[in-house]
Amino acid sequence: MLPPTEIVDPAGREFDRLPVALQLERLLASQAHAIEAVRKITDQLAAAVEAATYRLRASDGRLVYAGAGCSIRIGVQDGVELVPTFGWPLNRLTYLIAGGAKALVESVEGAEDDVEDAVVQVEQQRLTASDVVIGIAASGNTPFTCQVLATAKEQGALTIGVSSNPAGRLVAIAEHGLVTETGAEVLAGSTRLGAGTAQKALLNAFSTALMTQLGRVLGNEMLCVQATNAKLKDRQARILAGQIDGFDESRAYQLLRELNWDLRAGLLVASGWDRQDAQEALTDERPFRELLRSG
Repeated sequence: MLPPTEIVDPAGREFDRLPVALQLERLLASQAHAIEAVRKITDQLAAAVEAATYRLRASDGRLVYAGAGCSIRIGVQDGVELVPTFGWPLNRLTYLIAGGAKALVESVEGAEDDVEDAVVQVEQQRLTASDVVIGIAASGNTPFTCQVLATAKEQGALTIGVSSNPAGRLVAIAEHGLVTETGAEVLAGSTRLGAGTAQKALLNAFSTALMTQLGRVLGNEMLCVQATNAKLKDRQARILAGQIDGFDESRAYQLLRELNWDLRAGLLVASGWDRQDAQEALTDERPFRELLRSG
């Protein structure tokens, strides 16, 4: 049985003959439908976030993105942004890519079917119960990705499957199967369209909520953006001054400079914490507002 993403929609048979404006309308309507498909599984997504938080908090656990083709490219896009945006340690981020890094920019023949390589890649990572593995496959049946999750599960890692096929093997293997029912693509089988948009939105929401639970967000502001330029240093000072009574931006700037631009430590110290106690408390990776109030 074909996965929904491979079905040829009879209503789209004349797509190539439509005026460009109508082609665009159909493409954009499919994008809106993809976002709605993610919204419909908010409860399941929340459960996956909570499970991942439990595994990763106050541990050396890693986030691992796995997949082939378009799906893993979207996974890598999500993962790489966690370092500059949330200060997520690079050594707690891993990618299992069918065909290796080369496959991110060009097709590697047969890579998505290579289950032996999937086993090798997982075993090389020496996964533990602290790790979280996210397998991404629009069809839900990609052999490489399914094998990654199966092997990772055997090693005790938390497994999350992201797919657009409710009948796929991936969601059956995963402890948390997240199915975005995007249906047939405007171009049959082109999962960079609706399914890809759903994957991007789902992973974006998942990782942002996860980083918030792990203490890297306060209100709607990012606490761990790496202050690598004047603009970001000024932003950190504004956040600190805005959160702590009696701190103007000049004083905030000075404190942050002394703390090597660690905004979370700055907020705690400005609230009265001892500097060493502040640094130690941050290793617990609790929601930051909860930590701030406990001082």
